[in-house]
Amino acid sequence: MTKTYAAFYLPPEEKEVKLPDQKNVDRIKSSVSRALQNAKQSVLNFDVNAMARNMDLQSSTEFVQRYATGALSKIINGEPVTNKTMLDSLFNTYAPALNAGLAQTGFNSLVEMRNAAQAGNGSINVANFVQGFSDGLSIVQSAADKTDYRSKYGEEIPIDVISKFIYTYKTETAYQKIEDVEFLPQYINDLEPLNIKIFGHVKNENAELWNMNEFSNKLVDIMLKKEKLYFRVGKSIYENCIISLYQPTIKNIYDIKFEMDIKMQYQLNTYSQNDNPLIKMNPRKTQGDSGNFNYNIACKEVYKGIMG
Repeated sequence: MTKTYAAFYLPPEEKEVKLPDQKNVDRIKSSVSRALQNAKQSVLNFDVNAMARNMDLQSSTEFVQRYATGALSKIINGEPVTNKTMLDSLFNTYAPALNAGLAQTGFNSLVEMRNAAQAGNGSINVANFVQGFSDGLSIVQSAADKTDYRSKYGEEIPIDVISKFIYTYKTETAYQKIEDVEFLPQYINDLEPLNIKIFGHVKNENAELWNMNEFSNKLVDIMLKKEKLYFRVGKSIYENCIISLYQPTIKNIYDIKFEMDIKMQYQLNTYSQNDNPLIKMNPRKTQGDSGNFNYNIACKEVYKGIMG
């Protein structure tokens, strides 16, 4: 039997989204714009406001921003950056962004770029440097936004092997005798939530019971809180699921077997949704959620499973 990647995704903890401080953004924007104007530099496809926002989001303190902006202004004006705090604030704090835009600047390394900034000998092409730095900031911020999926979609709990599924669709019908078939629909209730019984295995290579206890405790905690979770198997994503039964069995300390029932409200009109190459089952957007979740990013091949 070929292994199919499967995993649970636990509800995330509430996390405050970092927003740019407009006061800092305005100050950075003003300093950079003034430096560009004084140096009579024109940069193609350059959004100074976006650059200022990203600089604020990617730095820890206003102090660092001020010194980094000072260094940036000197570079734009072709002046040497002799102040070590300015250099460190720019090249240490924004190293990922500078490195991401390095190819546009014409330098082979950040060390080479830093030395040129310190010397101020005219070897820095200002337009290329500013454009590269701005693009690098955008790349880093975009990556940060994407990798924040764990805070949005929750922790991943991998399952090594799924051995069997049982799907149960159920509806109750009345026991009374029905005189006329015309009234039959009135004696049949709506379809109850779909029940999916999962038979799975979790590897415990180190033979440590605490590993299994941690796995179980997280799932039981979700049951107690009556929280929804995501479940993935292969290319199918089951959203808005509730755990109704969880039963682990320890017969082999290296391979823990478990049974689980999850219930899902079956929606006849929107029971699945294509999200190439995945299929989302029972998708339901929550407030402020675009519904887009790249599960291929979330799933890693460190658990011996095969990603769908």
